[in-house]
Amino acid sequence: MNKKVLVLVLFVTLSVISLTQTYTFLFRDAQLHYVTTDQTTFQVPEGFEVLWVTGVNSWSLEKTYQQFSFKIVSLEDFKNKTIQQIDENIFKIDGTNDILFYNSQINHWCTTNEKNKDKIKASVKIVLEKTKNKTATIALQAPGTWKIVYEMKKDGTFKKNIEINGKAVGTTNLYLVNEYLNLSPRDYVETTKALSTLRLGQGTDFQTIAQEAILTQTYTISLGNIKFVSDIMNFSISENKVLSYEDRNVITFNLYTNIQDFTKTRLVRYFENTKHNGLGIDLPYGEVWIYEQYDDKNFPIKKTNIYDTPIDDIVKIDLGESWDVQYKFEKLSDVEVKTADTRIIDFLITIKNFSDKIKVVQISAAAPNLEIDQMKIDGGYRGVKDNSQKGKIDLSFELTDQVIIRMTVKTTSN
Repeated sequence: MNKKVLVLVLFVTLSVISLTQTYTFLFRDAQLHYVTTDQTTFQVPEGFEVLWVTGVNSWSLEKTYQQFSFKIVSLEDFKNKTIQQIDENIFKIDGTNDILFYNSQINHWCTTNEKNKDKIKASVKIVLEKTKNKTATIALQAPGTWKIVYEMKKDGTFKKNIEINGKAVGTTNLYLVNEYLNLSPRDYVETTKALSTLRLGQGTDFQTIAQEAILTQTYTISLGNIKFVSDIMNFSISENKVLSYEDRNVITFNLYTNIQDFTKTRLVRYFENTKHNGLGIDLPYGEVWIYEQYDDKNFPIKKTNIYDTPIDDIVKIDLGESWDVQYKFEKLSDVEVKTADTRIIDFLITIKNFSDKIKVVQISAAAPNLEIDQMKIDGGYRGVKDNSQKGKIDLSFELTDQVIIRMTVKTTSN
């Protein structure tokens, strides 16, 4: 007898379990939230708008307002008062416990006690009329964004963190999409709708549809099935140790450069995004905090950016102006030889190292058919590396004191 009761209770319990699944795609400028459900109603989370519903004969929205006391007022009464916006058409009146809000049901401005704030907006429910044994797919959209925040310490420790800022939706399959939804040439919303309408009726699951409509179209990060329970959340993704990096004092020039007063170089950090250098991971665009060490403690001293860098590429982090290295880049002559369709430019480059440490200097330029014709270097330097080729000048060396470079470049119209 007890066994029969147990089986019956188990059967009843399983029969009422909802088959609702949710998938959240957080773009750089928006949050898409997809719900697949076998239920006939769905409560829309606060802050979302309904884009479309598939897999149903029809659907409608029902708004429910909670009762609370309020007073109709005129905005003229608040000209000399300080109010702060806390939500759309909802304001906190400074120095009081009251809230000023626009009552869309009666089309008037009203006030109420701040304890009623959560009752001002209506709750929205979707009512679904489904065909038999068919799952509905609901598409919702809300404001949202995400960013990657990297950290790099002096010893090469490299951390990759993610900060998401969106609307909490509970447990969901969360994906971060490295693209701006509203600027993308791809219409992710309509593509997903079309595939959902076509494929779900054929038994395809939504995960497969999302793979085709979104995940294979651009770079995404899957955070798996997580509890998205707060509007702002932070995740630590990885920690690596960059084995080798180099800070270079970069000087870029073109055919029109003529700098006659000393100016500061740009300090750029270079390192390989490779496994043999301790990294070898995808690096989407994000902020990066650069740490320095003082008294055996690490402190973040500079925030800059890392741009999209795939595996096996070179990471370049602009650290700003150098404090130690300055240069002049004087144009001595600029001659056009028409018979040879050639332009010859003579530069005098002076570079000073104001520190007692050796600094790496890189001089670079790019232009069609550009090449070094003649060059002479004098002063405190060592280890010259010339990776120049036609169309590109790439010269680097270690600077110990001061160098003077006489460089003649030429370019042809052929």
